Amino acid sequence: MSLTFLVAILAVFTFGMAVVFPGSIKLRLAERLSLDDARMGRLLMAWQVTTLVVTLLVGPALDRYGHRPVLVAGFVIVAVAMALFGAARRPAAAFAAAVVLGIGGSCVNAGGNTLLPALRPDNPAAASNLGNVFFGLGAFVVPFLASRLVDRIGFSAGLRVFALVAGAAAVPAALSSYPALSSGFDVSVAFGLLANPVVLLAGLGLFCYIGLEVSAASWTTTYLKNAGFNEKRAAVIFSFFWVAMMVGRLAASQWVTTDLGKATVASAALGTAVILLLMTLRGGTALAGACAIALGMFFAPLFPTIVGLTLGRFAPSLYGSVFAIIFALGLLGSSIGPAAIGAVSHKHGIRSAYRLMVALAALLFVLAFFL
Repeated sequence: MSLTFLVAILAVFTFGMAVVFPGSIKLRLAERLSLDDARMGRLLMAWQVTTLVVTLLVGPALDRYGHRPVLVAGFVIVAVAMALFGAARRPAAAFAAAVVLGIGGSCVNAGGNTLLPALRPDNPAAASNLGNVFFGLGAFVVPFLASRLVDRIGFSAGLRVFALVAGAAAVPAALSSYPALSSGFDVSVAFGLLANPVVLLAGLGLFCYIGLEVSAASWTTTYLKNAGFNEKRAAVIFSFFWVAMMVGRLAASQWVTTDLGKATVASAALGTAVILLLMTLRGGTALAGACAIALGMFFAPLFPTIVGLTLGRFAPSLYGSVFAIIFALGLLGSSIGPAAIGAVSHKHGIRSAYRLMVALAALLFVLAFFL
């Protein structure tokens, strides 16, 4: 394994940590700072909005300055944010930490997901799938270890452990060599991507997928409790959702190619729609648990394959700008999807709300034929 590839997987691993970090500590943080649900919701929104805005800035910065400064800064900023959460004594400090986490997370996300395809231009979709196995690992590790660390060494010290892990990755990021992506950054070309149909279709695809993933991450434990599982068992089953995603991406990295990319996305989207449709039906706990795990398997190749296929259509000097646009569009899905499911669930129940996710998966299936 080259040092550059190690840095790329550390970047997506760190972004996986950053994505689940606020949710993994929110109960302890709310108790510590006396935050009610409304204030915690605003804190999470501050993190998401920051991620959206900064992603649009980081992409062009990658094309202009290259990977080294963006990734080194990203690892350090994520580490600072995690330490700030641990040190927060007032709500304002926690809000500041959420904003800092959004900045750092945007850097490592864009840096890692553009570096992976650049390291294997002959098959960017496979490279993206392999690297994003470690996103799932990062998303799995934080909730698995957070409560154990906090119980054993305390809230602040426990979060500093995660900060040290993220910050340590800045060392190889600083020492690594990187492919030369930029042959001269042109702002007008970058802005022109906003009207490019390939970019817009991929962005709409990520709107569907990220909306699905974040909705599942937000509501699957609620669905499992509704199906008859207790809270602890629901959390354990949901952890296997991330394991299934890692396994699925590892498998996809071994056989997906540019020629098979469209079929991969279409098949995975169709499988997702079928599983979600089953989840809207009344069934026993065995069916509910199996569907929750299978969902991670079908989700697995969607994001990395869409990203790999899309970046493969452009010159490496535009990878950052292309990724910024399509991921920002995807984040809009994560802002709308979970809230819409919550609203429908409140009136009609969680199973009825999952019909919205079936519709998103069906739309993604259709879009796959135009990627």
